[in-house]
Amino acid sequence: MFSYALATGISEIISPTNLFHLPVDEEEDKDIEDYQRKYLTWSPKQLSESSKPLSFDEPDLYTRSLWSHAEEERNQTVDAILQNDDLYEVLGVEKSKALDKLTLRRAYLGRSKACHPDKFLANKTNATLAFQKIAVAYDILSKPQSRRLYDCRSPYAKYDVFATRPTGHAEETFQSVVIGVFNDFLDGDLEVIRTLLKAISDFNPSLTLGDDGINSVLTILHTIRERALTCRTCIFALLSELSRLLEVQQEMRRLSYLDIFGRSRLTIQLTRITLSLPFALEKALEEQHSIYSPGSNEKTVTILPKHMNILIRSIDVALARMERVL
Repeated sequence: MFSYALATGISEIISPTNLFHLPVDEEEDKDIEDYQRKYLTWSPKQLSESSKPLSFDEPDLYTRSLWSHAEEERNQTVDAILQNDDLYEVLGVEKSKALDKLTLRRAYLGRSKACHPDKFLANKTNATLAFQKIAVAYDILSKPQSRRLYDCRSPYAKYDVFATRPTGHAEETFQSVVIGVFNDFLDGDLEVIRTLLKAISDFNPSLTLGDDGINSVLTILHTIRERALTCRTCIFALLSELSRLLEVQQEMRRLSYLDIFGRSRLTIQLTRITLSLPFALEKALEEQHSIYSPGSNEKTVTILPKHMNILIRSIDVALARMERVL
């Protein structure tokens, strides 16, 4: 029912009768040619081995100041987690009966991104302990039975987080949460995105998208999942994009089902984040290749064939224009 309502709403919004059409003209051709994703991902291997940024240019004073401030904030987060044994505060969530899986996942990914040991050039030992502590807190609070037992404990009894759970599986927890978010997205919101792409294709035949193009775009997402299951670099590349995806999903839940314009706007954002995933993975894999094989002329693994790269750029340019209108 929601997919039908969304499809109807999007059709009204981008209908030519509403004077909203997205032809591929000279201006759009230039947009596509100059297309550049502004979302940056971080490579843990590179950050752990070098203090240089993920760019080829030497950072200016302002950029260095931003990095210094971000590092100081991360250290403060690590210290706050290590000094607290309340699992809700460790995750940064309020104790509530309404605390659900989505909220816990958002909190866990946010904390993990801030405290992952690979992001620390110094203070790595404390960061590792904080990262493990976050994983333990998530493991306990995300399971109804263990969460009830935790909530029923005596408030006067000292609670040793590390004594209740092993600490050697923090990376496995991290990977399972990232993959879990991606799997839930593929099982749920993917059909909504298909509806949006179909509407864009119907009203903009110059994009030459069609059903085959839509299926190819969505198939790439399943390929990304298969890569992420065995690729640590891919997990880190997905982290930032999936965190943004969860934020959009959370905002979507706050909207009324009758708010078609609001839901259409968020669906466009969701789709743009989705389309950014293969670019994020390619960037991360290229950075990894440059680290392990500097100076090598060997071609790195390509996520997107050339024609799909151009197609996705075209779709994203069209979506960006739609988002500005909404």
